[in-house]
Amino acid sequence: MRTRCFTNATERVKPLISEQVRAVCGHLRPRRIVLKPNWVLHESDPAFPISALVTDARVIAATVEACLAAFPSAESILVGDCPLQWGDWPLMCRQAGLDPIMEDLARRSGGRVRFHDLRREVFRRIEGTFLVASDAPHGDPRGYREVKLGGSSHLEPISAEAARFAVNDYSASVTRSNHLPGDHRYFVSQSVLDADLFINLPKWKTHQKSGITCALKNLVGTNADKAYLPHFRRGAPRWGGDEYPDENRWLYWAQTNLRENLQKRCRWAFHLLKPGWEVLKRIRGIETRLGEAGARPKRFYTAGGAWHGNETIWRMIYDLNFIIQCADREGRIHPEPQRVCLSIADGLVAGEGNGPLQPFPRDAGWLAFGDDPFALDASLAWFMGFDPARIPLLAHRAAYLGPRWGDFDLLSLETELDGTPMRLLDSAINLRFAPAPGWRNHIER
Repeated sequence: MRTRCFTNATERVKPLISEQVRAVCGHLRPRRIVLKPNWVLHESDPAFPISALVTDARVIAATVEACLAAFPSAESILVGDCPLQWGDWPLMCRQAGLDPIMEDLARRSGGRVRFHDLRREVFRRIEGTFLVASDAPHGDPRGYREVKLGGSSHLEPISAEAARFAVNDYSASVTRSNHLPGDHRYFVSQSVLDADLFINLPKWKTHQKSGITCALKNLVGTNADKAYLPHFRRGAPRWGGDEYPDENRWLYWAQTNLRENLQKRCRWAFHLLKPGWEVLKRIRGIETRLGEAGARPKRFYTAGGAWHGNETIWRMIYDLNFIIQCADREGRIHPEPQRVCLSIADGLVAGEGNGPLQPFPRDAGWLAFGDDPFALDASLAWFMGFDPARIPLLAHRAAYLGPRWGDFDLLSLETELDGTPMRLLDSAINLRFAPAPGWRNHIER
């Protein structure tokens, strides 16, 4: 299908979603359906409201209801995601208005509709400490499966640098041990692999590490242990990494080592030395939090892979899309798709600025539908005011190892806007989203 975008969709959520689900999937008879929203984190700062952080509850409810109507014989409809390890999922559900919706849909479906926090482990962040184990309900009721891509991974071309693979706040040893030359593994929720129909419900936002987050990036939440997910390579490009730019690399190196070696291992020493880092930030004019969407600080903290030179994260994202598209229930990769995948992007309230965790809300009022996540993301990137050819996540689509997805020429890519077909690059619509600071003056068109 051609990507279909609808503006002024806020008052038409239910009919639009019902219509598109029936049009694209109405001929199917799925037994198990999985809906994958973006539940990255609870609201921890009113400047970055829950409406811009996670998939809108109205979109989730409308999609579940569309599935109940279109597939009355389906055995189960699971709605689940893996938030950040310290995300408070019960709090997020309350903030997003999901609690009454979950209760109502479970009751009306006779228990066929279930909502789950799919993380294997959950932690709490407490002032004065780092992370401690949480007893909040979580876990995939069907368990997990380690999917082995072997050498058929998009990370393989850079696997000689596997010793540099990392993701902040997670075990570096787990990350590196699961991504070695010829041996790449992911830890995927079994419920996702068991699905006959997979409906991706991403939030439309900017992203500090990948430029944008929408259909492609949202599949990160199908992996239940984020330590399996290389987000960047330690160090600056001059040292063989892509964690931060060469400029200010010694400053970033010092801060990263302070954080990794002391905050996690010797908290009293970390708290003793942290004031020095704060003084240094003030002296150098480095900012770590945007005050408003259009703010343009001269120096923003772009460590942790949060910049346009990150050439690792798109490879990991491609791997997860490859798995969801082509892995069977046993985790074996096939040359043809193993399940039907549909994406419904929530742009009712989109996010701009330093997303995904510090997004400023944009009342866009959009919904977008597509069965090729590359085409959907390229379309939405263009409408955001970004050039898809300057975003590695989209620019490298010819390297994607799965069938059909991403197989298009950007110059001739067509989309529908409110029912009218058009060549994407002919559209003058430019919503002028503020990019994440590490992408500013690089991806704007």
